[in-house]
Amino acid sequence: MSRLSSFRTMGGTATKYIQGTSSMIDYIYTHFMKAGSVQPGSNPGFGHAMKLSYNTMDLQRMSITGPKSLCYRYKLSPDVPRFTTGLLTALMDELSTVACFRVGLPSAPGLSLQMQTELIPSEQTGLMLDSLEELDIDTVVTKLGRTVSFTKTHFRDAKTQELVGFSSHVKYMPTGSRLMDWVFTNRFLYDLYEQFYLRSKVIPIYEEGPLVSGVLQPHLDFVHPGRATFGITSKHTNPFGSLHGGCHAMIMEMVGKVFAKDQLGCESVLLEAMQIDYLGAGKVGRRVEVVCERLGGGEEAPKGGTTLQVRVLIQHGDRICSDGKLRFSRVLSRL
Repeated sequence: MSRLSSFRTMGGTATKYIQGTSSMIDYIYTHFMKAGSVQPGSNPGFGHAMKLSYNTMDLQRMSITGPKSLCYRYKLSPDVPRFTTGLLTALMDELSTVACFRVGLPSAPGLSLQMQTELIPSEQTGLMLDSLEELDIDTVVTKLGRTVSFTKTHFRDAKTQELVGFSSHVKYMPTGSRLMDWVFTNRFLYDLYEQFYLRSKVIPIYEEGPLVSGVLQPHLDFVHPGRATFGITSKHTNPFGSLHGGCHAMIMEMVGKVFAKDQLGCESVLLEAMQIDYLGAGKVGRRVEVVCERLGGGEEAPKGGTTLQVRVLIQHGDRICSDGKLRFSRVLSRL
């Protein structure tokens, strides 16, 4: 069976816990994603901006591909017009949380500790990202413990199944709310929560807009090429009201690119890899600083390109929210 024909199929027998739904996918979609949508601070949320919220995810593009895996075929749209390494990281962050819930049944959404994404080394990598329209994002839960989960994700061109890049994600599974942790890790309590709370809620439809030009750029102000500020709103949050881990990644990419072009003296750069450590939450209403510094680089890469290692901090005052290490390469003009 091809990957395309396997979409909407089940990778195992549904448990007795799943009642009144036609499949595991329906359960994930209508219960876990709806639960995230009604949490304070998630309206409309960054998942909505990426077209992965309860209201915007295309259920027909989700597939269970193994005992501990889930695949989603992501398609670009006028609001999300191109793939970047930061976007891959953000998509992975959102979908790996869904994969953990699919394995744990239920498990708390958790808080990111570390994530990293790397493109497959190739002269054509940059052009591949520019030309892609659909990606198969295949996430495998490698370990799901009481407090920590580990996932790995592969990104493949939906047409050719060529590997474009890969990611890993480490999450602290408790949410930080004792009440929600109690509910999410107790099946009986989650049944009650779902029956009497989720089913009684009508999910509103929120206005959609361009991810970069509408959701991110209006809130990003540059002081100079290596420093910017970002105002956090409800459009940038996870279900629990903090700056979404994927939003961290895309902000770092946007500011880091400006810094890298300035440092390398070129018109275009490619973010080849990024690693982010999450150290604190960014809350709605705050304006955080985004600060870049050069870690190394200048060494000649194959085909005459030049690479640059950049550290990007997102911080609020003296408190660091996230610490990123990004590797950029000069994109040579092609005649």
